[in-house]
Amino acid sequence: MFVIFAYRGFWGEIATISRVHILLVAVIASIVFGWLMGGDYLWAAAFFCGLDWFLINLLNRVTDVDEDTRNNIAGTGYIARHKTGFVGLGFGLMLTSFVVNLFWFRELVLWRLLVQAIGMGYNYRIVWTPRGWSRFKELYFAKNFGSSVLFVLTCFVYPLVLLGYDPQVPFSYIAVLVLFFVPFELTYEILYDVRDLDGDRAAGVPTYPVVHGLKTTRHILDGLLAGSALVLVVGVAAGVIGIREGLMIVAPTVQWGFYRRRWGQSLTSSDCVLLTHVGSAQLVIFLLGTALWEWVGFPANIFLG
Repeated sequence: MFVIFAYRGFWGEIATISRVHILLVAVIASIVFGWLMGGDYLWAAAFFCGLDWFLINLLNRVTDVDEDTRNNIAGTGYIARHKTGFVGLGFGLMLTSFVVNLFWFRELVLWRLLVQAIGMGYNYRIVWTPRGWSRFKELYFAKNFGSSVLFVLTCFVYPLVLLGYDPQVPFSYIAVLVLFFVPFELTYEILYDVRDLDGDRAAGVPTYPVVHGLKTTRHILDGLLAGSALVLVVGVAAGVIGIREGLMIVAPTVQWGFYRRRWGQSLTSSDCVLLTHVGSAQLVIFLLGTALWEWVGFPANIFLG
């Protein structure tokens, strides 16, 4: 187990409850993709991205107490003892944030409402199906895809809105990045489901590992990572994105190597947290590396074709 990433003490409880590793990767991704689209660091988009993910994660921890207890997720006991308080905190902060948002970056309000509506559908049984009311989390495919949609909205659409829907790059460029990002992000979701296999099976949550078993799930992971990398290769070859963006192929490669190494040893919470931090670190390295590259005076990007 990677003990260095096991949160401890009071602040450890806070970090675990808020899923700070997910907040970090979402915020940094928002900064990176905002910079790629507009050539600037859009801090307001990153702030609201982090805030919305904090709210969704907090309410998700409250609604998933039973499953998290079965999966021995840290901080679950504290949440169970203070469930009412956390619900009040979540909804109170959400309402306050929208009031502030009406006066500060109002153009994000409708998109934030959409994000929180999807988040509510993920956490509460407000999604109608022919079999009755359910949650996105309890619906096959929707569980994982819904989360990837949230990442696209908060990491791509939020920055695009603050750019006035007028990015410095073609929309085909943005489309390639989104098509790369979605399958790559889905592998995180599925790896977390592998970790939570026992609890999800007991709760009847139809994740890929529960429905298909671990062998087929591994093939799904490999296919998604290969597809994510292929999108970048095709995008570079077609001249839609440059060599700079093509360097992101490192991410699915690292993901494949990490999960394959840990697969036979059963993934732990620390493994998943570490993997998420590795994703954040790669994004930071990309930002710093490209900034240094341009500072030295090398071409900002190279396009083929």
